[in-house]
Amino acid sequence: MSKGLSRRSFGVAVAAMALQAYGAAQAQTDSAAFYKGKTVNILVGYEGGGGYDLYARLVAPFLSKHIPGQPTVIVQNMAGAGGLRAARHLVTTAPKDGTTLGMLAQTLPFDTLLGYTPDIDAGKFTWIGRLAMNVEVGVAFTKTGIRTIDDARKREVPSAGTGGTASSTVVPFLLNRLAGTRFKLIAGYKSANEALLTMERGEVDTVGAIGLTTIMARHADRLKDGTIALIYQSALTRHPSIPNVPTIGEVGTGKDEKLILNLFASGSAIGRALIAPPGIPADRAATLRRALVAALADPELVALSQKGNLTLEPGSAEELEKIVKEVLSAPKPVADKTRDVLESMKTQR
Repeated sequence: MSKGLSRRSFGVAVAAMALQAYGAAQAQTDSAAFYKGKTVNILVGYEGGGGYDLYARLVAPFLSKHIPGQPTVIVQNMAGAGGLRAARHLVTTAPKDGTTLGMLAQTLPFDTLLGYTPDIDAGKFTWIGRLAMNVEVGVAFTKTGIRTIDDARKREVPSAGTGGTASSTVVPFLLNRLAGTRFKLIAGYKSANEALLTMERGEVDTVGAIGLTTIMARHADRLKDGTIALIYQSALTRHPSIPNVPTIGEVGTGKDEKLILNLFASGSAIGRALIAPPGIPADRAATLRRALVAALADPELVALSQKGNLTLEPGSAEELEKIVKEVLSAPKPVADKTRDVLESMKTQR
């Protein structure tokens, strides 16, 4: 009897595997039929040339290659409100059929927690996957005398940011309130790169936040010769490439201050991620997730990323959803205190 049961169990398992394989094959066939001849748009919430844009343009042709049906994949820049314009477009206007994706601000979960963007809920987006983590850094021209975070505590420091709830705006504000710095925020730039150009023209002393990979890809020589300095990093732990640069959590003036800064820094693990609107069909979400995994393993894409000094640190949709859930479930006292800290900034917009 045990042998009969064993054979029967084996037969059931084989049948189940066959059905699963058939279902996957059918889904691929259906996806190919849907995507063939279509265009998939990746909306980037910032101007061209920044880190989000670089990663979106890196992956676009490989998504086209690996999505069944090989649709055309194009990147569109939709800058505005620190990336919120593109996020709102995904929620309110974009088709919910798997033909529109976004590469949006990594701060979306933090913004949702605080009710900072009441019309946008990070927990409701369809997360596709991460291309790379995004440690952001505060950058200063050393000729201004700003070389460390302590220098920014000694005098008023003009700092450029993109506005809205973008990191380049929020980080200096948080540091002023929680770490004793004296950044004078000048917001409204279209991208972190534009903010960096403003710093180069001598109009500001620092840029509030820009991706570490962007700086390392575009300004490696300046980092090496000391023309520019990294004065803090928005991450939970120090990145191995810049072990001497403190995290924003480290420079908080007290326990609660450090907790709030680390809560914001958790967005570094969201990084350069692809997101679809809420409510797209489950089979299309699965197709896009498989295509992204295949694209990021494509030897040609890996070679291009290495050539462009763009680090790949893939993360699954499940990993991203877990991070979002953890941020959104932060203790209420911490969330309330964070909200209070940011309230004056919110009312200034």
